[in-house]
Amino acid sequence: MEDVWKLNGLYRPDVVNARFQRNWQKELRSNKPSLFRATVCTYWKFWALAAMHEILRMIVSFIRLITISRLIGFAATYGTEQGDPIEYGYFYAVVLFVMSIEQNVAYRQRWTHAQSVKTLVRTSYMTAIYQKLLALSNDARQKYDLGSVVTHMSIDSENVTTFFEEDSQDMWSDPIHIVISLFMLYRLLGWSALAGVVVMLACTPIMSRIGQIIGARSKLLMSYRDQRMGIMNEVITGIRVVKMYAWELPFIQRINNVRIKLELDIIGKNNVLSAILHSSTALVPLMVLFVTFGTYSLFDNVSR
Repeated sequence: MEDVWKLNGLYRPDVVNARFQRNWQKELRSNKPSLFRATVCTYWKFWALAAMHEILRMIVSFIRLITISRLIGFAATYGTEQGDPIEYGYFYAVVLFVMSIEQNVAYRQRWTHAQSVKTLVRTSYMTAIYQKLLALSNDARQKYDLGSVVTHMSIDSENVTTFFEEDSQDMWSDPIHIVISLFMLYRLLGWSALAGVVVMLACTPIMSRIGQIIGARSKLLMSYRDQRMGIMNEVITGIRVVKMYAWELPFIQRINNVRIKLELDIIGKNNVLSAILHSSTALVPLMVLFVTFGTYSLFDNVSR
């Protein structure tokens, strides 16, 4: 094991679990314990670092847009009496180059810290679930089959950590992006920019409904997956009895019924809905641009 790369002490499961358990035990002593609050209290510094780089990336991106606008204006008037000296062009080009590098660096730093949060939170949850499982009594273990435990440790923990990785940052950064972008479009195009807002508002309920359907089907998929894991646990636990009475085919049919007729059916439908949702996400910005500039061109610059 000497040639194996040593894990950073910050990410060791025992260190991560000890740090998380301190806050979780505080929550258990309160009237309304909250797993979310314990997680935030434990890893808020890592999340804050990702948020700081996201803010920096937002600022740099808007500086780039302003610089591009100034550079276009410089190129349009260069060589005329109203044009600026050539030094302005060099300055805009250098600023644009530096801002492009800084935006990429800020994005990579934000992604790195977000991945750190995801890894730490998932490690905490998986370790806590495993410790709880070891401490359960025989009566309590009868209430939880192996399938549900495996689902909690793998699928559920992954879904929760996705929120801390991406969704928690997008919840506050996306509205700021939209507001500032609309403000800049309004200054440039006038009330024609509101046509794009109408398109976004019209598409939002449809995309939200598709997301709700996917979420509901995913919950149903988890229940079927727990059912299949329970059957697999029965087979593995009583493999000698299964072999002695030649029950292989009936158990195979039971597993295939759950896997093929139930799980794969939902997975296929979810994939179709996810494809529609992702296509809509990519199509909506193009529709907004088309409607916004189309409205502006139809009114021949009088909307300002």
